[in-house]
Amino acid sequence: MIKKYLLTLLFVTLISYLFLGAANSGATTYMDDLKVLHEKTFPINPGKQLKIKTPTGDVEVTYWDKSKVHIKILGDDNAEERMSFGFNNNDKLIEIIADKDGSLFSWFSGINLKYEIKVPAKFNVDVSTSGGDIKLGGVNGTAKLHTSGGDIWAERVKGNLGVTTSGGDITLICGDTEIVAHTSGGDINLNYFGSNLGIDLSTSGGDIQVELPADFNASMNLSTSGGDVSCNLTLNNATKLSKNKIIADLNNGGMDFNAHTSGGDIEVLKK
Repeated sequence: MIKKYLLTLLFVTLISYLFLGAANSGATTYMDDLKVLHEKTFPINPGKQLKIKTPTGDVEVTYWDKSKVHIKILGDDNAEERMSFGFNNNDKLIEIIADKDGSLFSWFSGINLKYEIKVPAKFNVDVSTSGGDIKLGGVNGTAKLHTSGGDIWAERVKGNLGVTTSGGDITLICGDTEIVAHTSGGDINLNYFGSNLGIDLSTSGGDIQVELPADFNASMNLSTSGGDVSCNLTLNNATKLSKNKIIADLNNGGMDFNAHTSGGDIEVLKK
């Protein structure tokens, strides 16, 4: 019985050592310059699609005025040793599929990885990472952004935007865009310009703050289970006005604008 207990204690101690060592090592390594693991350029016309699926790493996608997709993947020594990358391309799609070594050690070794990608200004983007942040800038098209453990930032985006994160904040600066954004554990900040094409924001554990043009038209529904709601734009045809819920038209009414949080405040401000 004592022997079994000692073996268990030794195993737990070893795992803790590996985990803490990896965390400390990762924090130090991240400050160092990452090496270029892959760099590729694919010619492709605007209006096509970029698709990325990776088990870890930050992803940054920005636009340029070229009919090409440029991919740079940077990482540390652990990323170089334990990550593999596949690239598929045709006249409609550029795809990056990454995989991580499934050994026990790889789960406790910090991997620092970053994707830096340039796409034509008019392009569709589908990004999924299990362990990093996502940044998207200046792209006009359909964008789907998902991370299981990081923040999402999208700026100067137009078109159709779907955003989900299980553990981070969402910051959006965009206009003339249909938006669906959800986070399970963070805040949502939206700075919007242009016409309302439909907005749906939800968080399970954070605040929502939205800045809108004074003449923004919407059929608005704001609700919170554990905080306050407020709006300083012109409200018409209100059917519900209370501390934790507002159902009304903004200005002349129009497309839906919904925002819901289970544990925070909602604030809608005039720009």
